[in-house]
Amino acid sequence: MRVTALLLCGGRATRMGGVDKPLQPFQGRPLVDHVLDRIAPQTGGRVLISANRHLDDYRRLGHPVLEDTLPDFPGPLAGILAGLEAIAAADERDDWLLVVSGDSPWLPVDLLARLAEGLAPDRTSAMAMGREAPDAPLRSQPLASLIHADHRASLDAALRAGERRVESWLSSLPLARVAFDRPGDDRAFANINDRSELERLERLR
Repeated sequence: MRVTALLLCGGRATRMGGVDKPLQPFQGRPLVDHVLDRIAPQTGGRVLISANRHLDDYRRLGHPVLEDTLPDFPGPLAGILAGLEAIAAADERDDWLLVVSGDSPWLPVDLLARLAEGLAPDRTSAMAMGREAPDAPLRSQPLASLIHADHRASLDAALRAGERRVESWLSSLPLARVAFDRPGDDRAFANINDRSELERLERLR
């Protein structure tokens, strides 16, 4: 299985006053640095970054930076499309895209392995199901997904038809839902939605 990771860093972050969330400091370093530390080793260093602002800041991370090919910030699906297009155009094509959010500092260090293990022979995408608190029910985590490169045309058509919800599009594919319910998984998919959440998570170790 040849996989490239895609860090989604292209949002507007309206609930945080429009700041670029993955670049916000977290425990002494930008959030996106924490994500890279956890994700890059899982794909042998093959990483793409989806971003629409502060491009030089993202380029300093040493990985290709992709801007949306669609105007007006249409959301994470546009970033995923850019990632699928990039791996399709590569000289050595990877067959899978590991999609993660650029503001989730505690993603599992075995995220790829567990998503891949959850794929049945007839499934060509996998989405994590994780908790956001120790006793909370499992919830879909569409920004922690493994997607086959062959779904590029499907995504392009969905975006042109007005689809903007990642989970809705994923659910149209042969999708496996993979439970992340082991000890220590309860904050695996924590991300930053507002300033108070950033401050709360900053205190956790």
